[in-house]
Amino acid sequence: MFIGHIWVDASQGILPIVLPKLKEVLDLNYFEVGLVVTVLNLTSSVIQPIFGYISDKIRTGWFVPVGILWTACMMGLLGWAPSYLSVVLLVGFAGLGTAAFHPRAMMVVYHVSGSRKGFGTAVFSTGGNIGFALGPMVGGLLVLGFGLHATIGLVGPGALLALTIFLWPGDFLQREAPAKMATKTGDEGLHSILWGSLILTCLIVTLRAWVYISFMTYLPMFLQDQGLPLKTGSLMLTVFLAGGAAAGLYGGHLSDRVGRRRIIVVSMLLYPVFMSLMILSSGPILWFLAAASGAALLASFSVTIVIAQELLPRNLGLASGLILGLGFGMGGLGAAVSGWIADMVGLYKTLWVLALVPVLGSVIGAFIRTPSLSPSEFR
Repeated sequence: MFIGHIWVDASQGILPIVLPKLKEVLDLNYFEVGLVVTVLNLTSSVIQPIFGYISDKIRTGWFVPVGILWTACMMGLLGWAPSYLSVVLLVGFAGLGTAAFHPRAMMVVYHVSGSRKGFGTAVFSTGGNIGFALGPMVGGLLVLGFGLHATIGLVGPGALLALTIFLWPGDFLQREAPAKMATKTGDEGLHSILWGSLILTCLIVTLRAWVYISFMTYLPMFLQDQGLPLKTGSLMLTVFLAGGAAAGLYGGHLSDRVGRRRIIVVSMLLYPVFMSLMILSSGPILWFLAAASGAALLASFSVTIVIAQELLPRNLGLASGLILGLGFGMGGLGAAVSGWIADMVGLYKTLWVLALVPVLGSVIGAFIRTPSLSPSEFR
């Protein structure tokens, strides 16, 4: 699942490298380029809960290998697209493969992780982070090295991974959510707490994604305004993402020991501290603060996925789709809101707003409750 996650996200991650070439070949304008990105975001993220719901209702273990191969094929054909319409269709279909893969793969990870679900989910999530980091590199190697048609090179590894997963021994692709438990006295109260906590978890994910994507979008511009070259800003963004990936892996592991809620509350209180210091600082300390800020913001990434699954144990696909897809996809739209705020009050003040948003996420996290046989889950 980890390696499959890498290739799915790396396949769609080549888009930033392919788009400039397609813009030149097909004579596209910036609006048309932006629309392609929007289509991919809609089909790969926002509709994930639908695929998750389907996975809860019928056996869809084949979503995992087929999702990998489908995404690789659609993105692999992108370099051969003869028209703008074909580009939009290929990207849209590629997003469907991604949306089908993630919730069902996350169900598999939940089942095979045993008692270390936080750590297992963190490993799986790290695969996605690595995939997105590798996407531009893979795209550059193929397109810049061999030409636009070389995108077809994505298909080979995708087919190999799909075949390996499909033929791998064991029943992990067939495992389903636990059977519906018999109704007990007091279930109504628990049910209301469950859905309330799920809504709060989705809200935390949305706020975190808003800050995360906005920071990635505007950090290089902010540092450029401060007199640093654009290359330095790009490298600092890489440090931010690396810190987040490392903390996301450890945060999931730590949540198995000290409790999910505690990781959310503490990490989201630490982010405003590091981010505020970064805004006010200059010099070499910026590199440390960038890594620390990324670590604090993304330490709870896999934790929120596990919480949603624990809240909806009989709807693991829907839970995974809500967090991986809808929450993150809708939060990503917040980058436009950040741009609007920056146009109104300036980028400097906007970064201060984004630095303080996680405080709200920390407060919300304090009210999350999960059904558990052990009181330690409420710590």
